[in-house]
Amino acid sequence: MTSESGSTNLQPGEVYFSPALENQKVIKLKTILGSCVAVTIWHPKSKTAGMCHYLLAQEAESKRPEKIVQKYRYGEEALDYLLKNMLLLFPLEQYEISIVGGSNMYPSLTRPSIGEVNVELAQIWAKKNNLVIIKQDILGNNGRSLTLDLSTGHINIITYKENKGAFSEH
Repeated sequence: MTSESGSTNLQPGEVYFSPALENQKVIKLKTILGSCVAVTIWHPKSKTAGMCHYLLAQEAESKRPEKIVQKYRYGEEALDYLLKNMLLLFPLEQYEISIVGGSNMYPSLTRPSIGEVNVELAQIWAKKNNLVIIKQDILGNNGRSLTLDLSTGHINIITYKENKGAFSEH
């Protein structure tokens, strides 16, 4: 995670979870998404917040190491981390969940796309744990940037369109 003037940039494979912000310098979490997915959590009464940014739904069975290593670039591990921390503080039905990302950045003949698999994992995780998804901005072919305000739970999403190999706001 990199910080700059009150905000923290969540990189792919990173997870953030924090109880209510009191005297903390970080007030916003930001990330940029393509086929990756970010899941945000927010507890309105306590102002507990969290976000994960994962690249792939799960690690291939053949590549899994024998010892357990925290690898938050995979959705299974990142979502499990958020869930464990959420359960330590409040009943799950009190949290607000958002899912953002899962674009098909590199259209191919492969179906489902990486983005579709990533989104499906987050949706199944939410349903399995009886979590209510209050906001989704998912799929499509465009990148997005996401900002979560840790003091209010407000989520701001900017969608980008492809422009000669770079993103440009529209």
